Amino acid sequence: MKDIIIVGSGIAACSLAWQLHFQGKSFVIITDLKKGSSAVAAGVYNPMVLKRFTAVWNADIQLTDLNNLFDDILKSTSVELRTPITVARRFHDNKEAQTWVKKSARDDLKQFMNPALESMLIKGIDALDGYGLVNGTGWVDTVQFMTTTISYFKSLGSVLVDTFDYDQLDLSTDALRYKDITATNIIFAEGYRILGNPYFKDLPIQGSKGEVLLIKIPGLVISHIIKSSVFLMPYKDDLFWVGATYDREDLEDVATMAGKEFLTSRLERFMKLPYEIIEHKHGIRPTTIDRRPFVGHHPQHKNVWIFNGMGSRAVLIAPWASLQLINCMFKNQPIHKEIDIKRFA
Repeated sequence: MKDIIIVGSGIAACSLAWQLHFQGKSFVIITDLKKGSSAVAAGVYNPMVLKRFTAVWNADIQLTDLNNLFDDILKSTSVELRTPITVARRFHDNKEAQTWVKKSARDDLKQFMNPALESMLIKGIDALDGYGLVNGTGWVDTVQFMTTTISYFKSLGSVLVDTFDYDQLDLSTDALRYKDITATNIIFAEGYRILGNPYFKDLPIQGSKGEVLLIKIPGLVISHIIKSSVFLMPYKDDLFWVGATYDREDLEDVATMAGKEFLTSRLERFMKLPYEIIEHKHGIRPTTIDRRPFVGHHPQHKNVWIFNGMGSRAVLIAPWASLQLINCMFKNQPIHKEIDIKRFA
């Protein structure tokens, strides 16, 4: 019998699987391997909300747990999935630059905000008022993360490739059963597919379509992620990611011309080199009305759990949130009240 059944294989589910593995818990991942929002996530981790120069909620703890997790994954797989790289916030005017300097002295922000303004001269990039540099940032190759995770746990016999059928889940005994698998608990980490989950369909999920572009810019050399109204992130060779959109109205599962035009128009405000669009990707993020994840158990079925709603910051928040869930399940510790689904009781 397994300790856990995990349903899903996105960023949240993979983070949870590794944390369980490192704590010696047995589990099986059930996934149909279909693309979700994690497959198009650029994977940037950044402790700042750079539109308003504020810190992400709980950012210092989340960064620590993220780095601890990917250090452990590297030791287990010899695959480096994380690329530390500084985010450079491009200032739109001198007023923004002075606001940056002022806020960087605050006790809650100075660990993340470099107070020295940076005036990098990058051919093809318009940034007359300079940049503010953010500490502790980088990106995770999300596609490689998910591929490595599934491959690793497949080799251990801990992955079932299947479309989950809720009707096959038997909760009539203490040890729940799904087809020929028995387990003590089941955790649903399905992303936006939560809408079809009969156990958690009433939680106030809000989808947010995100679109990104992979573009080729011959000759552009940058050693930072440039964040303006969109981000420009070096990927490999002459390829760069541009993103992202946040659309809560149009949740049709297709990339849109409007999304493409938004990204290119914002990019061209500061990037003055010719470029070629290589790929236009999209996904629907599972977001919540209060921008906090859904973590906890079903009100009637105490061994049926949810791990969802990580939104656009899944790479940053999922390693920490997964520990919250695991510590509740196995150590009877309370889940942080701001992510516990009891807040919607």
